[in-house]
Amino acid sequence: MGSTSIPTGDAWKSVLEIVLSTKAHTDISISKLDVPHPLASGFVKHFGDLAGQNGDYRLPLPDGKELHVKEYDKDFKAHWDMESAIKNPLGHLFWDAFHWFALICVVAFVIVLGGLWYIVSKRRNQTPTPAT
Repeated sequence: MGSTSIPTGDAWKSVLEIVLSTKAHTDISISKLDVPHPLASGFVKHFGDLAGQNGDYRLPLPDGKELHVKEYDKDFKAHWDMESAIKNPLGHLFWDAFHWFALICVVAFVIVLGGLWYIVSKRRNQTPTPAT
């Protein structure tokens, strides 16, 4: 695990230790009564997959990982990501949100294929001008 120096209070440091002892993306629940609000503890407001949460907060860690906290009405859910969405968005897409990475690749492929189809169909429909 290594030492992690993060600008949070003892409560969030305890949460971080617990979260890092699980597999990546494994949410743990934390009562809102047990920890200060993430914004008051050095987290950055960000976004994440839509899962009914009221907000997402991220805290990049010195080793490149990231603590991701989702806020719900009565509690927080926290997990760690292999790559920080703040410091390494492309790495985060590939390692932590591969479904979005794959979707982006499919959309890009369809756009390129559609563009090529359009160009080829335009060339086929061109009639050569007769030489005079």
